[in-house]
Amino acid sequence: MKATKAKIIALLMGVVIVGTGAFYLVKFLAPHARKPSTSEALSAGRELFEKKQYDQAIPKLEECFQKAPEGDVKSQALLFMARCYSAAGKREQAAQSWGTIVEDPMMKDHHPEAFYSLAALRSPSGTLEDQQIAQEYYKKAVAAAPDSRFADLARIEIANFTLEKGDIPGAQRILQEFRGKKKDYPELKRAEFRLQMKLLFSPTITKVPESQYYVVEEGDTLQEIAKKFGTTPDLLQESNRVDPFRLQIGKRLKVVTGKFQLKVSKSKNILQLISGDVVLNEYRIGTGEYGKTPAGRFKIADKVKEPVWFRDGRAIPYGHPDNVLGTRWLKLDSAEGQKDLVGYGIHGTDDQSTIGRESSQGCIRLLNRDVEELYKIVPIGTEVIIEQ
Repeated sequence: MKATKAKIIALLMGVVIVGTGAFYLVKFLAPHARKPSTSEALSAGRELFEKKQYDQAIPKLEECFQKAPEGDVKSQALLFMARCYSAAGKREQAAQSWGTIVEDPMMKDHHPEAFYSLAALRSPSGTLEDQQIAQEYYKKAVAAAPDSRFADLARIEIANFTLEKGDIPGAQRILQEFRGKKKDYPELKRAEFRLQMKLLFSPTITKVPESQYYVVEEGDTLQEIAKKFGTTPDLLQESNRVDPFRLQIGKRLKVVTGKFQLKVSKSKNILQLISGDVVLNEYRIGTGEYGKTPAGRFKIADKVKEPVWFRDGRAIPYGHPDNVLGTRWLKLDSAEGQKDLVGYGIHGTDDQSTIGRESSQGCIRLLNRDVEELYKIVPIGTEVIIEQ
């Protein structure tokens, strides 16, 4: 019996010793537990970037950049860190990161993106100095890799700068370089629309829409000339830079004779200005909630500047906070002339949040600046096609 007790005591002591040893072993190894590698941190940061969770991605990428040895992982961390800073609007950190990239010869393949991004950080500023610096960065993006995507995007931005300076032929030359090439850039599309609007509102004769010269005769007014050629007095006035009250006999005017069409996509919330088979411009719009905007073929029956809104039997004047019609109203009727669209039309708004959504009572909304542009271009009688 005594031997058995001795064995039990020895066993218990052994258990205590082993347990104590295990406790201290765990305590010793705990600080040395496996931590995520820099490659894993980079992967996690990239995944968060792809999910557009930039604020969560930045700390992981910063840590990776600080701890990774020189090499591909460190370079990739810097690249995605710069992208996150730009996307998150952290301009100072973004500029510093992109600047580090352009100074690193080992990251030469990413220099076009870095120069383009540095230019983009400057472009929103209205200062002449920033605009000039942005243009220089765009030129460097082109020089760094002429056949790259970011070089293409930089050329497009250079064309936009050229157009803003009033050099329409210069912008045309740059954008013509993309003709025949399969370059499906949204930026290119927007630049071409901008160019076409500049041409439309310039004295330059265009093939699309068709235009011609007309020499002012005695007794002419812009209203009469517009009616004769099926255009608008506003377009005549702006494209020719003339004072409608001082129209000179013998003055040569550009007159747009081509017809326009408006095409509305309810599903995309886009309105297209078309002449012939060419889309001259696209505008983001708001349409009726629950599909209230009617589909079919219509026409512009009337145009009103600074419209009064009639609601529930009362007239709400232009400029009143409750007047939702904005600065312009284009009344719609059916193409067959049936008066079955009472209250429907195209109008302006200063409420950006309603654009790109189905939120109106059935009318088509554009930002005020866009509906004002359309108002100048399209005459009464213009066809409007509304599609699902």
